[in-house]
Amino acid sequence: MTDVQDGAEHRVSERMDLALQISMPGQEGKTINISASGVYFEVVTTDINVFAPGTTIPIEINATTNTPGCEPRDVKLQGKGFVVRNHVKDVTSSGNRVGVALEFKEKFDISLDGS
Repeated sequence: MTDVQDGAEHRVSERMDLALQISMPGQEGKTINISASGVYFEVVTTDINVFAPGTTIPIEINATTNTPGCEPRDVKLQGKGFVVRNHVKDVTSSGNRVGVALEFKEKFDISLDGS
């Protein structure tokens, strides 16, 4: 997702700071930022091993479009992400709040309004 050279960071794709719902098997979270090549999100989990670097996990991201002059539409993105890194940000009574960086290895399936 990044290429660091001479202390400067050169991202493959521009990131957008968006808080979107993200779902994984048995887990729900919120995105912090997303790009064409990956996503960074936070999730509260009791099993941090699910998000171990090198793991591939299926994800679903849900959003609503807000195109001026058009009716809002629900958009669902489904695919798989490769865990690049994770770190525990906080410990709560519900589990560890973990930041996870995923790299997309393949194109996502996109559906509009449940189609």
